[in-house]
Amino acid sequence: MGTQETSLLAAIVIAAILIGVIILFFVASIIRQQRRNLTLHRQNMLAEITTLEKERSRMARDLHDELAPLLAAIKMKINSFALTDPDDEEEMTRTNGHIDALLKRIREITFDLMPASLQRKGFVTAAREFVDYIGRSAPIAITLQAEEGLSVTDERIAVNLYRILQEVVQNTLKHAGAARLLLSIHRDKKDLVLASSDDGRGFDWDEKALSANGIGLKSLKSRVEILNGTFSVESRRGKGTSYIFRIPLPS
Repeated sequence: MGTQETSLLAAIVIAAILIGVIILFFVASIIRQQRRNLTLHRQNMLAEITTLEKERSRMARDLHDELAPLLAAIKMKINSFALTDPDDEEEMTRTNGHIDALLKRIREITFDLMPASLQRKGFVTAAREFVDYIGRSAPIAITLQAEEGLSVTDERIAVNLYRILQEVVQNTLKHAGAARLLLSIHRDKKDLVLASSDDGRGFDWDEKALSANGIGLKSLKSRVEILNGTFSVESRRGKGTSYIFRIPLPS
């Protein structure tokens, strides 16, 4: 091989190496940018959800600690009046009924916003109370199976798990047309597994379903992502729907 051919070959090799380095640089830059975007997206979701939960907690405290006692005091004051007119007594009875209905509704709203048991007794107890509370008026049979002794010490994880459970139950009640809903909570190695299965009408599941209105999958996906977890859905029309959420727990 002549000197000229050797120089040409060397130039081609150097050019190929430079092109390869440039391509690798751009690929690495794209990957880094995607990672930064993913991190920023998760940070934004976490900030939004954290702000939302703080506001819910504040509203629950205001309702429980201020408005409910005020209504109870008003009821006591009204009942202290010495009435002799039957019409006035009948009006007092109606007013007491209205106040009792308001107090009941305040308790329901407070429970939905932030159940006290979630902060005092943990996720599993709050989940049991929620299922029991919903089951009293739900048109379907809801069963919860929870592993004995299971606890979630991280409050952020507990709150988001509770919201995931709420979302699954509410979605089932609104959309599934089911007769039964089975929920289970257990630990699998380092993960907490929350699973559900209903015998409802189901839907045609694919990734596009995440953007479907009314199903609430986007909310579930967001909460699972900020917990660094995963979830899967199995659903077919007429075959019911199953969810499996896997959330890593701190060591």
